[in-house]
Amino acid sequence: MTQNNTIKLVALVIAASLIFSVTLSTSVYAEEKKDKKKDAKKDSKKDSKKDTKKKTVKKTETKQEAKPTATNATTIDPMQQKLAECKAKPNQREQYECEKALKAGQGNDEFKSKATKTMIGPIAFYYAGATVEKSSGKDIVNLRFLVENTNPKDNIALYCTGPAFCNYDVSDGTTTYKYASNDFTNGQIVLKPGASRTLNILFGPAIGYGSYVDFKFDPTKQYVFNVKESWGSGTIPLNLK
Repeated sequence: MTQNNTIKLVALVIAASLIFSVTLSTSVYAEEKKDKKKDAKKDSKKDSKKDTKKKTVKKTETKQEAKPTATNATTIDPMQQKLAECKAKPNQREQYECEKALKAGQGNDEFKSKATKTMIGPIAFYYAGATVEKSSGKDIVNLRFLVENTNPKDNIALYCTGPAFCNYDVSDGTTTYKYASNDFTNGQIVLKPGASRTLNILFGPAIGYGSYVDFKFDPTKQYVFNVKESWGSGTIPLNLK
């Protein structure tokens, strides 16, 4: 009996050792599993924070990109708008007159931008220079001015009824030259308050009727355009080339 009891006791000790070993292993495994889960949660939280930051950055970038940098409104061309107003006139004659005045005004603005302004009385003379040309051995120069009435109340008339009776001529300081042709209508240009128009006056071969001296260009001399009207007198340097 004693021997059997001893054998049983040894068997119980071995079994207990095995059970303890298995329990310990299971506990260690469980602890490792818990640690892994904790680490996984931490990593998950870190990744989640990173993703959140990325999303935030993307949203910020998207918002920044969405900010408008320029107005998308269609720019209206003032000239086209004014032409449309002309076309809205009740009849063709008024439409034509409106468009004619509008286009003339646009051309005047372009001319003024490159011209020199000289005030003589109430009239503004805009002059952009001129070049002398040769034709059949004769010197010819066409002077072009934009004349504008700055008087707010009165009509102003520019007179030139013929070479002998013209309030405009050219001088080199020694000789005075009369025009060869011009675009004065019936010898005068009448400007209403605020109105303007172009004036062309050509100097070249003498044509008689008060014009008896051919225009002669000398590059060493200074030429001026003379204005001698009842409403004002003055000179405009021509700077001929």
